[in-house]
Amino acid sequence: MSHEWVLWVLATAAAMHVVEERGLGWQGWAARTLGPRLGLAPSWEDFWATNGLLIIFAISAAAVGWRAPAFALAFPAVCLINAVFFHVIPSIQARRPNPGVFTAVVLYVPIATWAYLAAGGDGALDFPTLLLSVVIGACAMAAALVLLMIQPRFRYPDLDHVPSGS
Repeated sequence: MSHEWVLWVLATAAAMHVVEERGLGWQGWAARTLGPRLGLAPSWEDFWATNGLLIIFAISAAAVGWRAPAFALAFPAVCLINAVFFHVIPSIQARRPNPGVFTAVVLYVPIATWAYLAAGGDGALDFPTLLLSVVIGACAMAAALVLLMIQPRFRYPDLDHVPSGS
């Protein structure tokens, strides 16, 4: 019996994580912590765009499953990277929980770990697959940050109105 369904459980956890981050004020936290360190001021629009992609990634990973295990397991890798480097470590450093840390610890870490164990138990995980999934996951996290960081330099401003004659 295949245990790919754990990826769907993780997708649900991701949706719960987004709700926690929104409810506990991610944008204010990010502007105060990521802003000075990375030179960016993420908006709620950035939050929704990034998390929309997160949910699509989660659904895609779950739908693909063990047919492409490196891709499918890249989502659990994203969750583990996000939990450790964007929630647990910053919360410890600040001595205060940040938005998302509760679902990161209670849901992301155990369910993402479970996904890797399930893949291993189903014969869908070997060392190259593990390594590739972590590389893909790390690149996905890095891409989101890099886009936020280069946005001020390359982004076209939104229009307040549509120019006449268009």
